[in-house]
Amino acid sequence: MTGPAATTAPEALGRAGLRRVRLRADLVAEARRLTAARGSAGFTIDELCVTVGVSRRTFFNHFASKDDAVVGTAIDDDDHALDAYAASSRDPRLLPLSSVFDDLSRLVVARVEQIGLTRDRAAEFRAALEREPRLFAAIMRQGGEQKRRVITAIARHEGLPADDRRIEAAFLLATSLTQRAVEEFFFETDDPTRRFDDVLAEWFGLARQLFTPPTVPVTTEREAR
Repeated sequence: MTGPAATTAPEALGRAGLRRVRLRADLVAEARRLTAARGSAGFTIDELCVTVGVSRRTFFNHFASKDDAVVGTAIDDDDHALDAYAASSRDPRLLPLSSVFDDLSRLVVARVEQIGLTRDRAAEFRAALEREPRLFAAIMRQGGEQKRRVITAIARHEGLPADDRRIEAAFLLATSLTQRAVEEFFFETDDPTRRFDDVLAEWFGLARQLFTPPTVPVTTEREAR
């Protein structure tokens, strides 16, 4: 589903970290499936654990509550690709923020790969939210924290103050484009040859066209004659 840009996250995790991520993905997927089918009150954490094949203690090592499992908010939700990006520095030959959209698109693809998001699992999440719309509040809180983390990471990488409004503008635009790419890939097309990173790249490319002034050929007076 994703290309080479996404391989950095799983490689950075190591085997133990990758097992942890996959276990969390399984718990989240099953919590969403059960929520969509029965509602949040229609199943217990013990039932969820039995289905996935883990203990109750293991569940609470990863999630503080059943709602957190449905939303996907882990206790120590590490984003290794984002952390690596923040720890790196912009190529000094580049202007500030000149590569921010390329960087953000790679981070999105790496995150999708890390959490194991598929079309089926995206559909289960949507169905769970339709059954329990109150969970949107938790998603909004999670989104606010993620925004803070990403803006902080961009500022560190670019060597800019976190309150530089260009960073927030880039984040907001990238978020909107990502949401549209997610809708298209996970819910509007079932073409097995289409990859998420390709869909995302198309939407980011459209944005670049909007902000890149067209090249107008210059006609000299002699050529006009």
